[in-house]
Amino acid sequence: MDLQNIPAVYPESAAPQPQTAPTQQQAAAMAQAAQAQQIAGMAQAGAAAQAAMPVSHRPMRQAGRQLRSTTQLHAVVEACQTVRIACVDEEGPFIVPMSFGYDWADPEEIDADAPRLALWVHSASVGRKVDAFNREPRVAIEMDVQEGLITGTYACAYSYAYRSIMGTGTIHRIQGIEAKRYGLTRIMQHLAPEASTDFTDQALARANIYCIDIDRFTGKQRA
Repeated sequence: MDLQNIPAVYPESAAPQPQTAPTQQQAAAMAQAAQAQQIAGMAQAGAAAQAAMPVSHRPMRQAGRQLRSTTQLHAVVEACQTVRIACVDEEGPFIVPMSFGYDWADPEEIDADAPRLALWVHSASVGRKVDAFNREPRVAIEMDVQEGLITGTYACAYSYAYRSIMGTGTIHRIQGIEAKRYGLTRIMQHLAPEASTDFTDQALARANIYCIDIDRFTGKQRA
């Protein structure tokens, strides 16, 4: 998985603490080092997650409705404004809807069997979902785009047209001001592309920014 377009994800104890403002050359070197650390960290998390997953996956029952092309999958993510994240805490499983931004991690390799995607979300520093993400980083996600009512000649023939994506992944909390800035910028670029993305360091320090590394998902369409 090529993660070069996604910035650094740090363990909390390893967050960088620069003492002075870096020069442009130092900043470039720091970015390269952070990128390498991020790739290693997410690769380890991905490997651990994959080890806990079954080696085979149930095929879609109505295979004719599966969205298989990169263009179709991209279109669903771009059209959707809310991702629903399923997680679990000591009270049990629950679902939380969140605004999001995204990066395709390896678009040249995305296919119906192994698409890869990174989702960016943000939250306050405390709350039920924060506790759940800290407790269990494996999550499930769902996105859908409503296309309208499908009428029928009798009640059970009615349906609804939609495009959707369902998947699983691992959620990582982002450390570092610049990495947080990148994640929040990606969220704003998807949510409100005309809005300002001028964030203060103080605001970024207070916010929790997460990246969900989606290791498997499928798209479906009901037309």
